[in-house]
Amino acid sequence: MMSTPSSRREHRRRDASRKTEQDGSDRRKRRIWPWIVGGVFAVIIVLAVGGGIIGKHVYDQALSARGQLEAAMTGVQQVQKAVLVGDLDTAAKSARTVSEHTTAAVAATKGWQWGFAESLPVVGSNLSAVRTVAEVTDGLATDVVTPAASVKLSDLNISNGRIDPAALITLATTFDSVDKGIQKATADLRKVDKAALVGPVADGVRKLDTELSALQPTMKTAREVLGVLPDALGAKGPRTYLLMFQGNSEARSLGGNAAQFLPITVENGSITPGKVVSSSDFPQQGRTVPVTTLDPQAVNIFGDKIGRYTPDFTMVPNFPEAVRILRAWWAEDIGTPVDAVLSIDPVTLSYILEATGPVTLATGDQLTSQNAVPLLLNQVYFTYPTGPEQDAFFASAADTILAAVTSGKASPVKLVQALFRAADEGRLLYVSTDPQQTTLIDASRMSGIMPTTDKDQSVLGVYLNDNTGSKKSYYLDMKIDACRTDQMVKGSMTLTSNLTEAEAAKLPPYITGPYFARSDISSYLVFYGPAGGTLSSITLDGQPVAPMSQGEHLGRPAVKIEILNRYNDSHTVDVAFTAPGPGGPLKIWTTPMSRATSTTVEPACK
Repeated sequence: MMSTPSSRREHRRRDASRKTEQDGSDRRKRRIWPWIVGGVFAVIIVLAVGGGIIGKHVYDQALSARGQLEAAMTGVQQVQKAVLVGDLDTAAKSARTVSEHTTAAVAATKGWQWGFAESLPVVGSNLSAVRTVAEVTDGLATDVVTPAASVKLSDLNISNGRIDPAALITLATTFDSVDKGIQKATADLRKVDKAALVGPVADGVRKLDTELSALQPTMKTAREVLGVLPDALGAKGPRTYLLMFQGNSEARSLGGNAAQFLPITVENGSITPGKVVSSSDFPQQGRTVPVTTLDPQAVNIFGDKIGRYTPDFTMVPNFPEAVRILRAWWAEDIGTPVDAVLSIDPVTLSYILEATGPVTLATGDQLTSQNAVPLLLNQVYFTYPTGPEQDAFFASAADTILAAVTSGKASPVKLVQALFRAADEGRLLYVSTDPQQTTLIDASRMSGIMPTTDKDQSVLGVYLNDNTGSKKSYYLDMKIDACRTDQMVKGSMTLTSNLTEAEAAKLPPYITGPYFARSDISSYLVFYGPAGGTLSSITLDGQPVAPMSQGEHLGRPAVKIEILNRYNDSHTVDVAFTAPGPGGPLKIWTTPMSRATSTTVEPACK
């Protein structure tokens, strides 16, 4: 049997090595598919060194598999782009091309030569891994890429005030198929003995396994959401939702003063808005007895005004509890049924307007993604000085934006992106009487309540509440830094006022409020430490400060102090809590302000 001349072997080895370096650079820029190609190519190197007629044949087979997978990679990208723009014909064509290439890649790993080579030491286990990867990717092409190419994102769109529940059921079936395909691919890939593989091949298999594992929670969430949506859209009978608007210009823990409410009825996908309700429709403000029983721990921190004034129930950084208090007010003064409450703020509306485009209100004002926040939170009080005028303006804004969303003007992709962005920032909160929906969002930021333990995710809560009785929180910005060790959680919050003396002189009474000087913005800051922890220290501008109140709430230590900003100045609060032991990665949950809050989590405490 003739062997490949040494010079040719060396030539191939050098070429393969150079190509491997190039592929490694490209691979870092992509995700799943490049790792597959990298794993195949690593085996090609092993085969090139082995030489021989069988080696040459299998070498050519491996080259073919590599080429087919590279071509499939391009096709997957084309499927993704086509689905996002709604071009289902191109998506289907590209999916067929992907399937052809992955089928060819699997075929390239067949034959007696390949089978014989798989029985060889070292090389064999790596070839088996390559064959498994080719088969897994072929399965992904059939069970994931092809069904994904049939997804009509327009099924998520609302047109003429309606979204079709039946279309969502079909979409849920597709996602179920995709999820099962990913689960099967993950199970097959984990049968590979990574310990027997050369480094690059093992790394490629591991990376593919990791990426597939990361996709599973996303698919699970998508399936669950699509599973509850038809019923949520009134497929089995009418559902009533209360859309609550929080105004960040008067800061509250959950966002702001909840002064506007829009009831919405949904039946068989048809959406019908009701009459806007404002805080003036709840006449017993300042009542002597709270509207319902209150959590004594919450009262210890925030006072019983959370149950005596409707603007104050959102002080509690616990959205289900805030809604429970709201329901008591609603039952007493409005009386209509409510199945769920969805809370948003003007910043969320600005994100939605990126999807719908500008809208014109009945007042003649135009709302855009750029001017929505300053107009709704600040300029409105200059233009419309009385409460009734402001209520009319806000009601028109709510009706007009809802009409834009339900008319089908919004791109479904951009609309979903806008809502996800708002949810991540704590600006989109939701609570429902439906146990399925409650379970679905229970562990997410949308639930509006910090986790009860720090096992999977540690949380430092930083919440701001206006004490000025004004709309001057609009001029405040927060910056928060935090870190965690096994025994300590530390946080530093800087609160900056952007209100200049010249601007303060021009403020209308509705913004300044009746209790403080134009220059002053009084805010109550509440820190929540790790679950089961204790307060260690708290300072204001480097000096120890006496808490206004402190205690345990939501299973966490809580401490409240006052910060008084005068014109455009800054104050910094540093806090430290002892932790009962190791916890998950640290996250900062904070009051959503008029502008984004800068947050930094350091990997270690200095």
